[in-house]
Amino acid sequence: MPTRWVVVAKLQARRSKVRPGSRDEQIIERAIDLALSDRRTQQDPDYLYKNVLRNATYAHDRSGRRACASLLRYCGDVDICLADNSIDVVATGTVEEDAEATELHQHLTNVAAGLGNHGVTFLEHLMTGRRPTEAGLAVGISKATAYRTWATLKKHAVAWTQQAG
Repeated sequence: MPTRWVVVAKLQARRSKVRPGSRDEQIIERAIDLALSDRRTQQDPDYLYKNVLRNATYAHDRSGRRACASLLRYCGDVDICLADNSIDVVATGTVEEDAEATELHQHLTNVAAGLGNHGVTFLEHLMTGRRPTEAGLAVGISKATAYRTWATLKKHAVAWTQQAG
């Protein structure tokens, strides 16, 4: 049996053990696509298996960082991305735009400070592209608390952009 099919069978067996729709399933699906690529020429099934899983994880995380489920445009070239996985404020030009992005960041920091000891650190983890669960784990809070904190921050960011715009 060709190496790629051995790896695909292993990945499909692993996929059957994970929760449907989960991050792991999405990564395994992508790994199967990578394993089926004609450009993959590895002969060792173990190496190919580890390689496609590593590449699939990287590609999945990269696309998560790039894709904002909801992108609000604020004042020209300042993008405020409010997605399931992060908050990002990107100023791409003038001093005024930088000042507006800084003002939003300061507003969110003030809101986060009122959310408990974890608030500001949690916000900083979100702004580096981590998902709420990852940020919550990093600051030592439960998944439920992480999502409540995320929802509060998102609500304040949306309100701020609507008020400022």
